[in-house]
Amino acid sequence: MPTTPSSAPRRGRAALAAAAAALLAACVDFSGPNLSENPNQPSRATSNQLLTGVTSFAGAGLTADHNRAISVWMQQMAGTGRQWLNIDAPYDIVEGTLGGYDTFYVGGGLVDLRTIQANARADNDQVYLGIAQVWEALIMQHVADWWGDVPYREAINPDIRTPKLDPQQQVYADLQLKLDSAITNLAGAGSGPGPFDLIYGGDKAKWTRLARTLKARLFLHTAERVPGAYALALAQANQGLAAPGGGDDFRTYQSSTVGEENQWFQFRRERATDISVGAYVVNLLGARTIGGADPRLPRYVGTVGGRFDGADPGEEGESFSWLSAERANPGFRQPLVTWAENQLIKAEALLQTGDAAGALRELNLERTQAGLSAVPSGLTSAQLYQQIMEEKYVALFQNPEVWSDYKRTCWPNLSQLNGARSIPARVIYGLSERGANPNVPAPNAAPRRNWNDPANATALDGTVCLGQRP
Repeated sequence: MPTTPSSAPRRGRAALAAAAAALLAACVDFSGPNLSENPNQPSRATSNQLLTGVTSFAGAGLTADHNRAISVWMQQMAGTGRQWLNIDAPYDIVEGTLGGYDTFYVGGGLVDLRTIQANARADNDQVYLGIAQVWEALIMQHVADWWGDVPYREAINPDIRTPKLDPQQQVYADLQLKLDSAITNLAGAGSGPGPFDLIYGGDKAKWTRLARTLKARLFLHTAERVPGAYALALAQANQGLAAPGGGDDFRTYQSSTVGEENQWFQFRRERATDISVGAYVVNLLGARTIGGADPRLPRYVGTVGGRFDGADPGEEGESFSWLSAERANPGFRQPLVTWAENQLIKAEALLQTGDAAGALRELNLERTQAGLSAVPSGLTSAQLYQQIMEEKYVALFQNPEVWSDYKRTCWPNLSQLNGARSIPARVIYGLSERGANPNVPAPNAAPRRNWNDPANATALDGTVCLGQRP
């Protein structure tokens, strides 16, 4: 444990006090301009320094406990020890279980992003401004996805200590406008962050395509509520991430350096077997209905005793499979937004706008890239829809977007075990937030589901949706 001032030896503190007294005695006058400024220790961080912090924070905030819980609820992973047994079915979650949204606003979050944007405006660097705006949309999209109504328009305003919660649909609309501004700015003047952008290296074309895919994702999230959302999503996805094989994929920045490791690696190191790979995803990857075993199984999942062995929801134990050596590596860069996601948004949107042939084409392009055989023609619309969403469930392994897809389509139609009533449909507000802001409702006054995801009565195959209740 690092030595803190309160734990320093008495002799050391006395020596420091004596030295300080000697310095004070030697000084005559502390008045005068700039005497409190140290040129070797600037009082404000630069935009490049702040962007590094944002990149680090996003890698942690978007892939840590909330992401882990969602992966568990979606049965890609399973809680197999300590409190993760309860976070898994029966979903015993209270205000303090996962923490709140506040961390997405402070250091490395919205506060720093708004500072970068202000600096970029002052420097007339539209490219840097656009990149920071895309970052803001990415982070706040997750906040609105998970909690629903959240502070946004009044957030981080020093004159407003208790910001109101904006409706989820308003936050989504504001983020769409933010991304529109980002796309315009990315086409403007400025050098941007260059190598200080640890994801795309300042490549404004990639940032623009990312913005388009994020717009498509946001439109998709409103499809249950907004007529025409699928057509809007398709128009944006057609301009979105375009390089198969990962060239356009937006991934977290990780390395083997202490403090920069992948969050799943850190969790395993600190919490051992509290989480394991889920039985559902192991069984699905092992024997898919079309094309047989999925070649991604050994890329996602490690073996135990020479076999893949996943845990059912809430099944306690230490002998289940963990992640593969590739994904459990400390330097593994977790995918946040990918070409595969964009491709499958196109497939779903084409199907939902009446172009089944186009949907099949886009689905099979993604499957070919993944090493799978093509889905044959001749499927009904419902069967093709199932294949699209099943492929997305697999392609976005450990990505919280799977949860949004499930809430929209009830596919896969996941069963709950251990007597659970329904799979969680939103993240509970944090206790610290309710204590600090009276606008945050208590759990019994908050909605069970967010605006964009009313419960589905049936799954895509027409059977009862097992895990969703009003």
